[in-house]
Amino acid sequence: MKKELPAYILNRLTCEELASSRSLLQLTDQIGTVTQRQAAGELALSAGTCNLHFQKLEHMGLLYRAAEVGGRGRSTIQWEIEKKKNLCIEIIFDVPFFLGSLTTFGGTTLLAEREDLTGLEDAEELKEKVDRFVDKAIELAAEQSGTIRQVFMGLPGMLDPTHSKVVRAVNFPVLNGVDFKGLMKDRHNLVCECGSLGMAFYYGELEQLPEDTQAMILHWDLGIGVVAGVGERIISFGHEKGLLADIGHIRIEKDGKSCHCGRTGCFEAYTGGWAMIEELGRDDIRSLDDLREAICDGDANALKVANAAAYIIGKNLCWPIQVRGSKRLIITGPLSPIFKYIRPALIEGLSTMLSEEEIAALDPQASQDPQRAMLEGASRLAQLIYIYPEL
Repeated sequence: MKKELPAYILNRLTCEELASSRSLLQLTDQIGTVTQRQAAGELALSAGTCNLHFQKLEHMGLLYRAAEVGGRGRSTIQWEIEKKKNLCIEIIFDVPFFLGSLTTFGGTTLLAEREDLTGLEDAEELKEKVDRFVDKAIELAAEQSGTIRQVFMGLPGMLDPTHSKVVRAVNFPVLNGVDFKGLMKDRHNLVCECGSLGMAFYYGELEQLPEDTQAMILHWDLGIGVVAGVGERIISFGHEKGLLADIGHIRIEKDGKSCHCGRTGCFEAYTGGWAMIEELGRDDIRSLDDLREAICDGDANALKVANAAAYIIGKNLCWPIQVRGSKRLIITGPLSPIFKYIRPALIEGLSTMLSEEEIAALDPQASQDPQRAMLEGASRLAQLIYIYPEL
């Protein structure tokens, strides 16, 4: 329940909008617990102004009084973010699966659903599935007296930066033309940001890296994608307001293999899961699960194809690694379990341009739990988008 505010605050602050008080919310997120004196010193504001913003953020339900420490004169209030009552929705299209979750700012999952969308071709049916999940999340949030602050949609393919419409989901074409940002606003009155599926993987893998590491995260499934960044700041190719270019469809060979996107010579046409499945052309290997199991079981032909793809990945990552100054490389996604079998081929590919010392520093590794990392990354990303829209 919102705390009633005195008139002198209501007359000086717009109490339903976060913008003017965002820096104080960000400081609290960074420090964890903050006092009025700390905030005034860090933000170069008067104690009185900080007090107004603290009360406004309390009114909005974003901060709460975690403790009051007594002393001479007035007691000191310690403020923290209210993590239990502030919620985010994360929706991920990890082809062919729909993954939806409702999480708190503290990372607790209140609702999670997973559905196989294989064979789904109707965009309206897809929207209805999304609507049903969001309605369920909204109902549960109300039962918990919580407020949904942000929706994050993790999508394969490319996004129109103007409308956030999916324009090239090669491996899941039913997404093409869908404007999820508009859908969330018009049907549910929720603020939504859309971004690359790789963004969720990126933020999920940060936990295992030292702070502010310049990292490159490669997510490998039916397609292939790369996200690079420094700590929590993404600096990947084509980054604009959270939207990422699709590196899987950058041409690596002129007049090369045909790609599902309609072009030729794409990176993905040589390295994606679908490309390896088509290369094998076997009735017993029709899905990513089949491919992964065959490689892990030591199938000679599957290993040969996977090693060829790994070499091409390594060779063609050399330039992006140098351009972005990446110091670590992590392979994630559904095909990351095959990494231990194809690591030598990947290293061989990297060695076409990088020295042994540079490769050793990169220390290419596979994600220990890619699905967990993806879901936790999406949750963290949704919260970051709300608190740090400029990120």
